[in-house]
Amino acid sequence: MVPFQLDYLKFDEYQKVMLLRTILFTGAVQGLFQLLLLRAKNKNHPADFWLMGWLSMVSLQLFFYYENTSAHPLLTGKAGALAFSIPLISAPVLYQYIRSLAFNKQPDRLILAFYTLPWISYVIIMLGTMVIYPGCLVITSGFPHFNATIPDVVIYLFTYPMALIPGGYAIIGLITLRRYQKSLPDNYSYTESINLNWLKWLVISIPLLFIFLFGLIRFGTQQRLLRVENLFLYVGVVLSVYVFLIGYLGLRQNTLLLSATKDLPHKADSPVISYQKTGLDDAAVERIYLQLLSHMEAEQPYLKDDLSLTALAKQLGLNTNQLSQVINQKAESNFFTFVNRYRVAAVKIKLKDPALAHLSILGIAYECGFRSKSAFNRIFKEQTGLSPLQYQKQEFS
Repeated sequence: MVPFQLDYLKFDEYQKVMLLRTILFTGAVQGLFQLLLLRAKNKNHPADFWLMGWLSMVSLQLFFYYENTSAHPLLTGKAGALAFSIPLISAPVLYQYIRSLAFNKQPDRLILAFYTLPWISYVIIMLGTMVIYPGCLVITSGFPHFNATIPDVVIYLFTYPMALIPGGYAIIGLITLRRYQKSLPDNYSYTESINLNWLKWLVISIPLLFIFLFGLIRFGTQQRLLRVENLFLYVGVVLSVYVFLIGYLGLRQNTLLLSATKDLPHKADSPVISYQKTGLDDAAVERIYLQLLSHMEAEQPYLKDDLSLTALAKQLGLNTNQLSQVINQKAESNFFTFVNRYRVAAVKIKLKDPALAHLSILGIAYECGFRSKSAFNRIFKEQTGLSPLQYQKQEFS
């Protein structure tokens, strides 16, 4: 009876491994497929190419995990060690995708060199270790195995950067996204579809994932929750989920952000706007403010749901810094609040009009320049203290 139970357990473990490897293979193929979809777009934003680079690297990483967790892996030497180092390159590429998507910032040669420095250092250490200690470093089950003759410091240099560097890039990526989101109210009258919240939460999850994996490595194997040789199967499964989410959402987001990103003022990545070089004195600020008010009343540009600071400044013959200065100083608000005050005022007028009683509140909101129900309800209540429905009932009670 006991041998039968052991055979059953082995078969059950085999099925689990095969399922995980299937997910890895699917994730790798899915990443390449999403890469082709991005490449097939009529017009690619620079951020698209960074996303394609990340997808190709992570797909190679998943193929490596798939091959290296087989019964007879082939990539056990230098090729396997190079494949193990892919996160050192894919992490800065993902960060550059965030940087390009948010601020349309492309790296110069110095930044590119900085991106590759950890990987180059790893390659030097890897080759040196294999020369000094031949046969003492083998890559199997997706990670390096060291002979007892290799010093601990070498082992640390091989393993710790794999967690620290992707985690570090996740942190600065999150900082970049926060700066971008803080800049939106100064440049746009809407934030729906361009706030990159989906990317922010995915980036936040990356360091949390590494903490979880560290705990899994540290305690999971000791408590026999999983076998050491299966560890990177689970890592690959999680990475497959990231490939799907970032690839799919990135494929949709780039199209939405294409016009928004290029509309950002030249220094929109700074949350503090300097007005020292606008050339406007108090009299000029007052004159432009009156011109702005007249334009808002006569032309009603706020009815256009994608109105941006750049577009409105162009209509007035100003640059973005000048218009931003006028709005901040005279209206004592940012661009987002300034424009949406007009939209709320327009909604209030229409809600009071009995001739428009046949229209839905949401329909009126869309006519007045709002892009979504949630944004409309939130902004309306912030400015009036009432929900749109409460306001309408109050007016007709």
